[in-house]
Amino acid sequence: MRFIALFLLTIVCQSCFLFSDFRKTEVSLDGHTVKTIVPKKFTKAPVEVDSLGNLIQYLHYPDGSLLYFALLKDTTTQLQTINYKDNIAKELYHTIFFKGLDSLNHFWRETRFGKYRAGYKNVNEEDEGNFDSSINYFSRHVQR
Repeated sequence: MRFIALFLLTIVCQSCFLFSDFRKTEVSLDGHTVKTIVPKKFTKAPVEVDSLGNLIQYLHYPDGSLLYFALLKDTTTQLQTINYKDNIAKELYHTIFFKGLDSLNHFWRETRFGKYRAGYKNVNEEDEGNFDSSINYFSRHVQR
């Protein structure tokens, strides 16, 4: 019995540290709400709706990084400028993603799955893993 209690306590304590760099938030796009995790210290902008009916949720960071989640009515809409000649699409778990470095050596990424997009830009190397984790978490939960 003590072993089980100690085991459960250990699991609970470790889970608190797994997401210490993240904050839980909700992204609501067209009545579909997804609970996700994102790097801390963001400012959430109101959901934008463009002239084509695309819905985009931006999260801005103090260092200039930008994280976004979108539901597109028109899937040809470009949320980032991607040079398709230099950036070959990769496919994993029914998602297509592009990733690279910009001219200032900041990371960018866009993941596409159905009508959804998630991405970031202007991310420093030390934060890249956290932003990747956010997109992966969102991608897995929106597809359920």
